[in-house]
Formats: sequence, structure tokens, C-alpha cells
Amino acid sequence: MKLSVVRIASAIWVIGFVLTIFGISPLSVPPADLPLYIGLACITLVPLIFGPRRYRVFGATALGVSFLLVVLEFWAGIRIKEQLAHDRRAIAEENQQTNATATEQQKP
Repeated sequence: MKLSVVRIASAIWVIGFVLTIFGISPLSVPPADLPLYIGLACITLVPLIFGPRRYRVFGATALGVSFLLVVLEFWAGIRIKEQLAHDRRAIAEENQQTNATATEQQKP
């Protein structure tokens, strides 16, 4: 019974990993997939704790991969947020310059 639960959890992790990496949500912007990666990390605890040696090795490796994905997704989200803020500032500066030029040309 315990081994079958470990096998099922391992299979769920592999399927979830493949789906998240190869496009379950290709249009999502980081950190949108962060909950999926955290869920995958939680699933790896089952083989890591309850499995025989080879499943524990798989669980430890999968946990490491899941945490790496969490960190990368979080980092990508921070970079996108910074890029959006930079773009907003650039657009605001451009609008101010355009407005200043337009009002100077209208003055007699």
C-alpha cells in the first residue's frame, strides 16, 4: 500500500513537471506558475519520506528541481516587475516631453 502511494506521487510529479515545463500555461507571465512549482515540491515529500531508497533519491532530486524552479520563477517575476516599472517611467517621461513641446509650440 505504502509503495503504491509513493509510485503514484512520483508519477504525478513527473506528469506535472512535464506539463509545466512544456506548456500547460504558455501565456502565463512569471510568477504565475509559482503555485504549481510549490505544489510539485510538496508532492515530492511523499517519495522522499515514505519510499524505499531509490524513491528517496528520486524524491530528493525532484525536490531540488522543484525548488530550483520556484527560485527561477520568483526571480523572473521580479525582473518582469522591474522591467514594467522601467517602461512606465519611460512612457511618463516621454509624455511629459511631448506635452512640454506641444505647449511651447502653441504659445504665440
